[in-house]
Amino acid sequence: MDQIFNRLSNLVKSFFADDEESLKTKYRSTLDPDEQDAWDELNDFLNDDNEEPRQKQYQEYKEHSYTKAQHSEKDALRQDYKTLECDFGASFDEVKKSYKRLLRQYHPDKYANQPDKLKFATEITTKLNQAFQKIEKFEEKNNKK
Repeated sequence: MDQIFNRLSNLVKSFFADDEESLKTKYRSTLDPDEQDAWDELNDFLNDDNEEPRQKQYQEYKEHSYTKAQHSEKDALRQDYKTLECDFGASFDEVKKSYKRLLRQYHPDKYANQPDKLKFATEITTKLNQAFQKIEKFEEKNNKK
């Protein structure tokens, strides 16, 4: 309870303080050393007029997050190319040919009389369609640039 009264009295005294330095010395006595270090660091940061380091840090963060997103997109595409039995980065024509070939091979209509194979073929064609659509969107996006 004494700490509360000490802080309250320091606050009231601060209203009547003549200069900023006397105010700082009054508050330093009530702060724990780690808390004081944190406040000093914050004040240094806020009073720093040089914007360049902060801009540089922000730019580095932005570039890092952008390249990370690019890598994750390419990793996902690798799996899609693999699903369509193509090498990563194959031309869109090759991807399309492979897609059509695999659709003919696994089309569910071929297995209409065999329920187990029909279910399997439906799952395969769904994956093929999804992979092809992702690659197609990626190609469209890159060709617009």
